[in-house]
Amino acid sequence: MIEAVPCLSVVMPSYNEAATLETVIRQVLASPYVQELIVVDDGSTDETVAIVEGIADPRIRLFVQPINLGKGAALRRGFQEATAPYVIVQDADLEYDPEEYSTVLGPLLAGDADVVYGSRFLSGQPHRVLYYWHSVGNRLLTTASNMFTNLNLTDMETCYKAFRREVIQSIVIEEDRFGIEPEITAKIAAAGWRIYEVGISYSGRTYSEGKKIGWRDGVRAMYGVVRYSSAWRGMRHRIDRAPDRNIPPAEFDDSDAELSDVLSSLEEADNYADWIYRLIRPYLGAEVLEIGAGHGELTERLRRDAHVTATDLSKRCVDELAERFEGCADVDVLQADVAAFGGEGRKFDSVVLINVLEHIEDDVDALADLRETLKPGGRLCVFVPAFEGLYSDFDRSIGHRRRYRRSGLVTTFDRAGFAVVEARYVNTVGALAWWLFARQLGQVPTQRWSVKVYDRLVVPLIRQLEEGRAPRFGQSLLCIGTRPEDDAAT
Repeated sequence: MIEAVPCLSVVMPSYNEAATLETVIRQVLASPYVQELIVVDDGSTDETVAIVEGIADPRIRLFVQPINLGKGAALRRGFQEATAPYVIVQDADLEYDPEEYSTVLGPLLAGDADVVYGSRFLSGQPHRVLYYWHSVGNRLLTTASNMFTNLNLTDMETCYKAFRREVIQSIVIEEDRFGIEPEITAKIAAAGWRIYEVGISYSGRTYSEGKKIGWRDGVRAMYGVVRYSSAWRGMRHRIDRAPDRNIPPAEFDDSDAELSDVLSSLEEADNYADWIYRLIRPYLGAEVLEIGAGHGELTERLRRDAHVTATDLSKRCVDELAERFEGCADVDVLQADVAAFGGEGRKFDSVVLINVLEHIEDDVDALADLRETLKPGGRLCVFVPAFEGLYSDFDRSIGHRRRYRRSGLVTTFDRAGFAVVEARYVNTVGALAWWLFARQLGQVPTQRWSVKVYDRLVVPLIRQLEEGRAPRFGQSLLCIGTRPEDDAAT
């Protein structure tokens, strides 16, 4: 028998689990295998955080997501923070019993496995019988996953997945919600890690008891089964004109020359500029710092209600700005980068970065510097290109280091010390157009004629359709953060 010693990081994603959370935490901490319990609160609106903070045990580490981002995003954060030799997932309800840790850890501690799945469906294990169609759905998903991964699992969707820490931390997790289960399984299979499966007990809960997963999550999981399979990766390689990400983005001087043409084309995109301005206007104060003002299209709109300090790193853009706003008392023009505004000095009500952050190598440090330029309670408005899957050779040519997912940008804000007010995708049709023209066809998507057509015919319609809604994807991503009132940074 293997000796029970603390060797386990338990990662517990939690969203509005106040009813069961304390009981589950105490059960987890009672296990002799637990070295640390990492609770990731996913933007709960109940007493979840207070309950965790009220349990005095040095093994508990609490991380609070600024808004609800999904189970996958919470697990990604928890896996990154794990420090013990082995890692297991524990839901914050009473469906899975921590007394099973010895069973699930067995093959890992014996050195026989790299990953262990605790199956609810292996024979001889007691479980609470609920929801026929959930059981059918789980088995269908598992069968589909097995077909694409060439594994022989009985329960791909189980919560109880245990890993050697270096295994799970080597996996780049992309899914933010329940699609994480097939994603992890596919990536483990592709990497050739040794997988064991053991039977566990299970006490499923009803929807009245707080069960959250539904049919939409099943659809997303099936999508994940296909998307992360080797067959799909091979097909994408044949049909998708993906750029080589080993080639770095263009250097500043080269990208600035390319951006000159882009900014000139966008000078006629009045509807698009008005749209961006309307999105950020509720968060603007009387003193605005605009980083990366370009040719001043947004500056013209910002100055309607505020005094604007318009900056750019490019001398060419600064010259354009100086000429455009010569004699305007409500606009100051400076050649400067983000770092120039860190530390003590003038404080602003709002800071605006439109299509700028993606050019900066260390985005967290850049936002932390800008936090210090804001007055307590001041707002940061960031607009960036969305989805790495849309990254194209054109992105590289204009100096984009990355494109963002909502969860990634929210995490960047959080680490830079901002409280997130809003985070939403923008311009759904633009995402499809960018994928086709920039990614697949390798075309420049900002040619003057295409910008004019899109701005006049499409933007007014999309702007109206997205009004008051939260699209699931888009060409761009808007994130608003606030410097906390009690922030002592100077």
